[in-house]
Amino acid sequence: MPLRAQGSIFPRAGIDEDFEFLAMYHYSVFVYLSRSLKKIGQAGRNLRFPGEIYVDLYATTETAKKAVSRWSGIYQACVEKAPKINTEKMDELQERFRTYRNLVHEQLPAIRLDENSGALMLRPDKVQTYQKWTDVIYKARPDDFVEVTRQLNNDYHSLGSALENIWKSMCEQSGNLLENKEYLRRQGQGGHDVHLRIRLSAIASNTVWSPTAVSCILSSGSGPPFKP
Repeated sequence: MPLRAQGSIFPRAGIDEDFEFLAMYHYSVFVYLSRSLKKIGQAGRNLRFPGEIYVDLYATTETAKKAVSRWSGIYQACVEKAPKINTEKMDELQERFRTYRNLVHEQLPAIRLDENSGALMLRPDKVQTYQKWTDVIYKARPDDFVEVTRQLNNDYHSLGSALENIWKSMCEQSGNLLENKEYLRRQGQGGHDVHLRIRLSAIASNTVWSPTAVSCILSSGSGPPFKP
């Protein structure tokens, strides 16, 4: 049963709070992931501020874990046992991304240039070794740096793989919910004939928002939301 109001892509009034937050978190993951991919694609070899992209990558991991937590709560309440979701890889990536993201809030990290003016960034395990710009200028060891686009692409694909594994696990375990009476009761909450007087817009990003994607998420009725 869709979560949407009749004739609308928006959620109907009075739906179960856990289902609504699940849809919100899942679509937020889609937005953050799309934004980071777009920025990586536009970066080229001369990206001087990679930390800005890590803000979105970190937000992806943080919001994905919230989605997992909310779905797990629904599952446990309906099936009366905890699901088995392995977030170990996501936890590892979150900590790695946190290192780069935190630098943005403190100062702009120094970026080296190779002989072709390509941007090089510190490897994740070397960030704490170079606290000052002069450390990067005068004391840098080449092996401590990696091409910015290479690191970003590796991290993006690692994140995509971690998300894929989590969503797959959720989908497989959702078979236990398809005919669960409590699940169906909670999913069916809310009015279906709601006339929306206010047109809403996605405040997270007006460049990647897709009514079709929102519609897919809100119409999901068989466990976890759709896989982006």
